[in-house]
Amino acid sequence: MSGIDKIIRQIEDDTQAVCDGIIAQAEAKAALITADADDQAARIRRDSDQKITAIVTDIKKRGDSAADLEEKKILLSAKQRIIADMLAVGIDRIKNLPDDEYFALILRMVQKYSQKQNGTIRFGEKDLKRLPSSFITQVNQVSGGKLTLSDETAPIDAGFILIYGGIEENCSFDAIFMSEDETLKDKAGKLLF
Repeated sequence: MSGIDKIIRQIEDDTQAVCDGIIAQAEAKAALITADADDQAARIRRDSDQKITAIVTDIKKRGDSAADLEEKKILLSAKQRIIADMLAVGIDRIKNLPDDEYFALILRMVQKYSQKQNGTIRFGEKDLKRLPSSFITQVNQVSGGKLTLSDETAPIDAGFILIYGGIEENCSFDAIFMSEDETLKDKAGKLLF
């Protein structure tokens, strides 16, 4: 081998060594980049999985909360309907009591709502027709003043209206139930539920 061949051979070997070193460095760098990319991809997948899990959990919680709220609304509505029906049945039973029980209740109401002055008591058409003959005497025994029976009928279904100096106090069962609506509903709710 001649000197030039040796030099060329040396150059080729040196070049090959440099190329091998560059390739080794590139492969090592590529391996690092690939490993780093794999780590980043894994981190992104974990973060995405956590975000998706958090979003799904949040949506499920909101869905459960909305379902609970809707269930409570339905239950409350059903309870209110039951209470309203119960009160309607109660007022209907009062209106249809036998005459002796009904007018005994009316006397207790007169005692409670009458004032200690003279006035007029007016009944609805149905009650006026079935009024016991001595009832006004009984009314005046329990009222604070003297009540005169009005010849006019009141526009009510059951109960009475007290009139003092042009001021009317509606003591019909419907008006009393309406004015005591919340109290009655509370009491009915406690009894039922």
